[in-house]
Amino acid sequence: MDHGLRRLFWHGDNELAPITEQLAQIGERVRRKIPSATFADDQPFRQTSIAFARPEDALIEAEAEVVAAQRGADVTVNNLWILSWLGGYDKLSMARRILFERYDLDIDRERNAVLYVGDSTNDAPMFSFFNHTVGVSTVTEYLHEIPVAPRWISEGPGGSGFVEAACAVLAAGMSVTGR
Repeated sequence: MDHGLRRLFWHGDNELAPITEQLAQIGERVRRKIPSATFADDQPFRQTSIAFARPEDALIEAEAEVVAAQRGADVTVNNLWILSWLGGYDKLSMARRILFERYDLDIDRERNAVLYVGDSTNDAPMFSFFNHTVGVSTVTEYLHEIPVAPRWISEGPGGSGFVEAACAVLAAGMSVTGR
C-alpha cells in the first residue's frame, strides 16, 4: 500500500542502489578519518544523502567537508548538519524539476509563484533565484557566505520562523495556492 506517497529522486531508479552504497562508503570513510563524527539522528531515513551532526569544533567540520568532497560528493553545511550527496544538483535544480513535472509550474517564467523559506548556505541558490524569500533567524550566521540574502529574515529560528512567514502571508491576504 503506498498511501498516496510518491517519491521522486534526482537519480533514476536503477541508479539509486549504487548511489546509496557510495554514500555509505563516504560516510564510513569520514567516520574512520574523524572518529568523533556522528551521523545525524535521521540518517537511517535518508536515501540520497548522508548527514553528520555539526560538531562544535570548526576544524573537524572543515575536515569532514574535505573528506566527503574528495570522494566526489557535493557538501554543504547548515545549522544542523554537514550534508553530502552525489549528482551535482542543488535545491534549485530539484525544485525546478519537481515543480514542473508535478505541478506544471515553470519557475523560470513564474518566479513570483513561490515563497521560499530557508536557513542556511544550501539555500543560497533559492535565495538568489526567487523573488519572495525568507530566511529564518539562524540564516544570519551564514549571510557572509550567501551571495544574495533572503528578502526578509524572521525573528524566530526553524519552525517558529517558518510560522512567522506563513502568518505574514496570511495576514497580507496573499494566495497560498501558488498562482
